[in-house]
Amino acid sequence: MDHKKKKYIAVDRISELPDPLLQEILSFLPINQVVQSTILSKRWKHMSTSIPVFFYSGYFGFYPSGYCNFVEKTIRSRSIKKFILADSMYKPNSASNVDRWISFLVKNDVEELDLFRGLSGRIYQLPQSVFDSKSLTVLTLDWCKLHLTCGDININLPSLRKLFLRDVSTDDQTIHKLVVGCPVIQDMRFHWCRELKSMKFEGLTNAKSIVVEYNHGLEIIELEASNLYSLLIHHHKRCEIKLVSCNNLKRLSLRVPNTTDKWFHDHLSQLPKIEFLEIDDCYILERLKISSHSLKTLNLALSGITLVEVDIDTPNLCKLAYRCSASIPFSLNALALSEATYHEMTPIAPWNVEKIDFLANLEFLYVKDMYIPKKLRETLPSPSYKVKQLNVKLTESFIGLEIVELVDSLLWISPLPEIMLIESFRETISFKFFYGKPILKVGKPSCCEFLPVLCWRHCLKSVMIENFWGTVDGQTLKAVKESLEKYFHENTEILESFQFLYGNIA
Repeated sequence: MDHKKKKYIAVDRISELPDPLLQEILSFLPINQVVQSTILSKRWKHMSTSIPVFFYSGYFGFYPSGYCNFVEKTIRSRSIKKFILADSMYKPNSASNVDRWISFLVKNDVEELDLFRGLSGRIYQLPQSVFDSKSLTVLTLDWCKLHLTCGDININLPSLRKLFLRDVSTDDQTIHKLVVGCPVIQDMRFHWCRELKSMKFEGLTNAKSIVVEYNHGLEIIELEASNLYSLLIHHHKRCEIKLVSCNNLKRLSLRVPNTTDKWFHDHLSQLPKIEFLEIDDCYILERLKISSHSLKTLNLALSGITLVEVDIDTPNLCKLAYRCSASIPFSLNALALSEATYHEMTPIAPWNVEKIDFLANLEFLYVKDMYIPKKLRETLPSPSYKVKQLNVKLTESFIGLEIVELVDSLLWISPLPEIMLIESFRETISFKFFYGKPILKVGKPSCCEFLPVLCWRHCLKSVMIENFWGTVDGQTLKAVKESLEKYFHENTEILESFQFLYGNIA
C-alpha cells in the first residue's frame, strides 16, 4: 500500500492576530523584551513602537550602559498611557532620572502610574508634579514615600479612580488631602503603610471599594461613603472604627481584635443591603448575634475565649463557613442554606448533642475527630439525612486509624449519601453509592427509627471506592480493602457489587 507523506506547513498564528490584540500582549512585557520582539518581523517592529504601555525594569540596578538614555528617548517618542517602573534606586542618579520621566509623562497626559521600588535600596519620594495631573486615573505605589514637601500644596487629581498604596511611608495630612483631591475616586487600597495614625474620609460619594490592611500604627478609621459596595478592614492591633452612611455596603470583611458586641450590632443594623460578611480574629466578642434578610454568604472564624453564644438569623443565607475552637452554643435560621463548611480548630471539643445538632446544617466538615460515640448514635437522629454529597476533611492522616469506624460514623451522619469524600493532607478516599429498592419488611428497623426513610443498609446495591494514597504500601491498602469489604457485606441486605480501585489492587 502506497503511503503518501503528509506535508506539515508551519503557521504563524500570532502574527495573524489583529493589531489591538498584539499590542495588548506586548503591553505585559518589560520594554527590553518588547524590543527583542522586533526581530520577528517588520510588523512586530511597528507594534513595539505603538503600544501605549511602557514597562521599565531596572531592578537592583542591573541594566546596561545607556539604558536610561534609551528609556528617555522612548518615552519622548511615543504616547505613553501606562508607565510601570521597577527600580531599586541603587544608582545615585536614579531618583532624578525617574523624577524627570514622571514629570514629562504627567505633562503628556499619562493615565496610569505604577511605581515599585523593590525590596531594598533607597526609598523613592514621589514628585509633587504628580499631585496636579488632570489625566491620571490609576496611581499605584509600592515601597515609596508619599509626603507633601510644603503644607499649603493642594492636590488636584480630577480623573483619579484607583489609588493603591503598599508599604508606603506617608502621614495623615497627605492621605487626607490626597483623597479630598480625588472627587471621582472609586477604589482605594492601603496595605502595610507606615506613619499613619488616623484615616478620616468624608463625602466619598463615588467610592465603591476600600481595603485597609495591616497599616502599622493606625488607630482610627472613619468612613462616610454612601455608595460603598465593598469594605475590608484587617488590623492586628486595636483600632477604633466608625462607619457613617454606608447603607449601600454589600461586602464587609472585618478582622479587628477590639470589635465588641455593641459595635457589631450597631453597625450591622445600619447595613440593610449586606450580602457577604466575614468575621475573623475578633477576640473579645461575647454574644455574636447576626440578623439579616439580605445576607447570602457568611464566613466566621471565632477563636476568642470570651465567646459564649452565636445566634444567626439569616433566612436567605446560601453559604456558611464556620471555624471555631470550642463547642459554642450555636443557633442558626437559614432556610436557603445550600453550602456549609465546618472547621474545628484545636482544642477539640468533645462530641455532644449540641455539636451533632449543628451538623444538620452542614455538608462539608473539617475536623480532627470524626468518631462519634456509639451511645450518641443510638439515641439521636442522623443530623444530615437529606445530604447527598458529604465532604469531610480531616486535620490528621487517617491511615492507621480504624477506617471502618470512621465510615460507620459518617454513614450515620448522612445515612443515604450518593457521594462521600474523605480527605487529609496526605490521603483521599471517595465513595460512590448506588441504591436499589429495599426489601419490604414488617416494622421499622432499629437503625432507621429516627429517619423518615430507610437508611443505606437496606437499599445499597453497589459501592465503588477510589483511593489516592501515593505514600501507602500495598499491604496496608489490601488490609483497608478487606476491612471495608467485610463491613459493607455484613451491614447491607441487597449489596451486589463492591469495587475498591487503587493501582494494582482491585
